Amino acid sequence: MLKAAIFDMDGLLVESESRWRQAEEEVCADLGLSLTTADFDKTMGVRMREVADLWFQWDPWVGPTPAEVATRVIDRVIELNGDAVPLPGVLQALDRFEEAGLRLAVCSSSDLRMIEPVLEVLCIRDRFEVVHSAENDVFGKPHPMPYLETATLLGVNSAHCIALEDSVAGTVSAKAAGMQVISVPDRGSWGSAQFGIADVVLHSLEQLDADVLTALADGVPRPTLSRPRFHLAFGVDDLAQARWFYGEVLGCREGRSDTCWVDFDFWGHQIVAHLTESRAEAVSTSDVDGHQVPGQHFGLILPTHAWIDLVAQLKAADITFVMEPTVRFEGQPGEQRTCFVLDPAGNALEFKSVLDDRLVFSANQTTT
Repeated sequence: MLKAAIFDMDGLLVESESRWRQAEEEVCADLGLSLTTADFDKTMGVRMREVADLWFQWDPWVGPTPAEVATRVIDRVIELNGDAVPLPGVLQALDRFEEAGLRLAVCSSSDLRMIEPVLEVLCIRDRFEVVHSAENDVFGKPHPMPYLETATLLGVNSAHCIALEDSVAGTVSAKAAGMQVISVPDRGSWGSAQFGIADVVLHSLEQLDADVLTALADGVPRPTLSRPRFHLAFGVDDLAQARWFYGEVLGCREGRSDTCWVDFDFWGHQIVAHLTESRAEAVSTSDVDGHQVPGQHFGLILPTHAWIDLVAQLKAADITFVMEPTVRFEGQPGEQRTCFVLDPAGNALEFKSVLDDRLVFSANQTTT
């Protein structure tokens, strides 16, 4: 049972990462440090005092202590945050969680003297029952302590919490605390395997809909942008032999089937063996709900919001659909959205989104 939603702040509620980067670069320039973009990326989501200690280990300087350097950076970020606004989807996400009866909290690596002004300028301070800074915790993110402390302050078991994060360090922290995690990486990290441990990965909080919350509350496993399910359809000349090889020899669980095809759970990915009489027929088309689609094709099974985004991208690029975006098996187990396109070389791709990921390999479906 979900009882609380705990939000990170920087990069999730407010676009402050660019301000942190500006402040860090300014202070490093004053110290004569030659840190790279990769160096700054490594410490994203980590407490500033720990970051300054790392800088000193990498490139020792003469003058202020690492603690004093951290204070300089924090002071500068506070100045830059004076005109901050909520990121897209923040207010709607808060509304959605409150409507679901969840209590709200903030768990941030930033100092409290930075968190409070930001929440005030965003006009959302009164939405949060607890605001916790990891500045005085014995361990900061990616250690689970900050999230465990926040759950304790709420009086809620961490297993009953959803954490919302934008950084890898924060995602690891929340998962280690036993929470479900919704990660919203910055654009440069979309699809990164580092977020593969998150329960849900979104491009924006605008994509946080009722389906996402229902799946989390019900413990429904979902593919994420960091670990989508691969899909491959290929031709075989004997379905019985295919069942023997993939099912018995490789140990792949059988999913749906028909008289001329059968699909298998290929280590979490979906492969479909189509009965054909020849190699030429394997690459020919077959009828799928009145559409002639290539029998041999590959693609992905994506979260619904990612499928919708991808379809919009394809349409914006004027890509011709071999099979227009449509819903198959509506109202049945395994209901799914799908579309087919060809790449410039003529290779066929299918992109799907299954309504309930638990039924991707369900055999209890009436086929058409």
